[in-house]
This record gives sequence, C-alpha cells and structure tokens, in this order.
Amino acid sequence: MPLHDRIALIVGGGAGLGRAIAGAYASEGATLYVADRNEESARETLTLTAPTRGTALCGDITDADACHTLVETCVSQAGRIDILVNCAAICLVDDMLEVTPERWDRVFDVNARGAFFLIQAAAKAMIPQRFGRILTITSPASKMGFPHFLSYAASKAAVDSISRAAAVALAPHGITVNTIAPGRMTGGMIDALEADLVRVTGKSAEELRAERTKGLPMNRRVTSEEVAQAAVWLASDAASYVTAERFNFTGGMELS
Repeated sequence: MPLHDRIALIVGGGAGLGRAIAGAYASEGATLYVADRNEESARETLTLTAPTRGTALCGDITDADACHTLVETCVSQAGRIDILVNCAAICLVDDMLEVTPERWDRVFDVNARGAFFLIQAAAKAMIPQRFGRILTITSPASKMGFPHFLSYAASKAAVDSISRAAAVALAPHGITVNTIAPGRMTGGMIDALEADLVRVTGKSAEELRAERTKGLPMNRRVTSEEVAQAAVWLASDAASYVTAERFNFTGGMELS
C-alpha cells in the first residue's frame, strides 16, 4: 500500500471528488482527517471510507485562522501531517457583464485565498519533518475561455500560480506541490454548475449536458474515482521527484 501510515488532511472531503480521494487514500492505508464546512458530510465520508481510521473536522477556509487550525488539529492529534489535499471550491455562474464584486470576492475567498493559507499552514508543519505532499484541485477552465464562469476560471489560474511558487519555495525541504485539473465529471459541483448554465444559456438540461459531453475528445466524462487515482500517485513515493506540475486528467478536454 503506497500510502501506508501516511497522515492525510483532505479539505472539502464531504462529497464529490474529495470523498472519492478519501476512499482511495483509505484503501491505500492512509489515516484520514476529512474537513468540510459541513461536519456531518465529513462524518458521512468517513463512515463510507474509513470508519475506524479517520477523524472529521469542520472549518471555513475563507478564514485564514481556520486553515491553520485544521492543520494544527491534524498535527496535534496524529503527530504530523504528510499529505494535504484541497478539494474545497465554489463556482458561481454569471454572464461576464453581470459579475458583482461580492460574487467575485466570494469565489476568490474560497478558491484562491483559502488554497494559499492551507498551503502555508501545511508547509509550516511539513518543513520541520522535511517531508510533505501538497495537492490542490485546479481546473481546465484556468486555461480556457469560459465567459459564464470567469471568476471561477480566474481563481483557478491563481491556484496554478500559487502552487508553482509554493513548489519552488518548498522543494528544498522535501515537500512537493502539485495540482490536478480534472475533466468534466458527474455529481457535486459539476451538476450544480450545469444547472446554473441552463439558467444562463436558456438551453435544456439534456441539451446542455449532451453538448458538453460530445465536445470531449474521449466522448465520455471522467469519474471521480479515476481522478482520485491521480491523487494517490502524486502523494506516493513514486512521484517523489514530481513538483510544480499541473496534472491534466481531462481526456484532452483542454485541446478541444
């Protein structure tokens, strides 16, 4: 088991991709700390994935202090933190001309600000142990032109930049920092996003979903379980020399 005895903090692990990563990590022997704004969702993830080897945490990563508290709780209880995975994100759908400062700030507070302070907190804990794996979920949107969720795309471009800079800063300490850009999945945030796109574009749900699937080079959507395997590999010893990378798990979506 490549993650045997590793301590992993998964933020945004209450559903969707975060839950799938928790399941994959548990099956590879990791001890889990699953954090979510909804603690009940985090507990449900543990019930499904690691009922005897996990702890549920509650925290709002728009609060920098809460980011540090999540890491500190993990370290105080487990003695260390080996892996940080940040899956927490929101996507608000608006016509570009209708984006308000409040909605822009809300997306950046979660997706970019939260990601940075989680990385900072984890780095401070990992540097003394001279080991760590930091993964943040980004998006193909950061390199594509999607005017209906411009704030989300821009926030994920910020995540890419933050992660590259952190990778350079932390490499001398034995810490790798990478991102994963999943393709279009089903469930969770993607379903909510597409429901909002129906509202904005006026297309039917069936028409929109078929259009967004047909346009993929592999002509199918990726599963969260498939993406979770990328998170396993990047956290394992097999990826010890991989850092500052953006792992495109998209089926060629960004080329279409």
